[in-house]
Amino acid sequence: MLKNILLFFIPFFFLISNQASANVLEWQQEKEKIEQQRNELKQQLLAEQAENKKIKIVMKDNKLAAYEKAYEQAINYMQPGQAAQQISAEQYFNNPLIKIKPGQKVPEEFIPIYKAAAEAYGVDWFVLAAIHSVETNFSQIKLMLSYAGAIGHMQFMPATFLAYGVDGNGDGIKSPWNLEDSIYSAANYLIASGYKTDIRKAIWHYNHADWYVNDVLARAGRIKNG
Repeated sequence: MLKNILLFFIPFFFLISNQASANVLEWQQEKEKIEQQRNELKQQLLAEQAENKKIKIVMKDNKLAAYEKAYEQAINYMQPGQAAQQISAEQYFNNPLIKIKPGQKVPEEFIPIYKAAAEAYGVDWFVLAAIHSVETNFSQIKLMLSYAGAIGHMQFMPATFLAYGVDGNGDGIKSPWNLEDSIYSAANYLIASGYKTDIRKAIWHYNHADWYVNDVLARAGRIKNG
């Protein structure tokens, strides 16, 4: 009886497995096409002089970026990273093999805000500072509005801030344009993204790119040891 049941279900298992592999391959191919299209748009943007046409190119790129991110998330869902690749914040920054260069300068007036937010949510203040540095050069970027639609001191997409934004200064208003709200919201987002168990993955949620994660961690290490 058991043998008959197994013989019945095994073909379905291989069908599902093969279908999943086929889906991932198709998604990867589509993602590569989108990457090529976005590269072409970037070249067009560099060559274009008319502001109205530049805006149209950026809007088209934003739409493609959303599709690219959707494919990337689907691929990662079907092919998740192995647990052995996960690393906590404590493991990362206490690892003697991590080579850290000193000297990353942080505006002193921001440090108490980073530390208060870090203590409130259980993250590292120097990681918050590093993200702030990467995103807006410590709020020195004019308008603090990216071409992709990210806003505020810590560059949240509006939908993300709606989900994870908090009132950091206690004035009853949650705003990505308020420095304390933005930093506290970043801490909230990191901890919600699994910061305690996998720091790389948590930072990756902020910007889905390995170069971004590496940059944030390198700056965080310099800030911690500076």
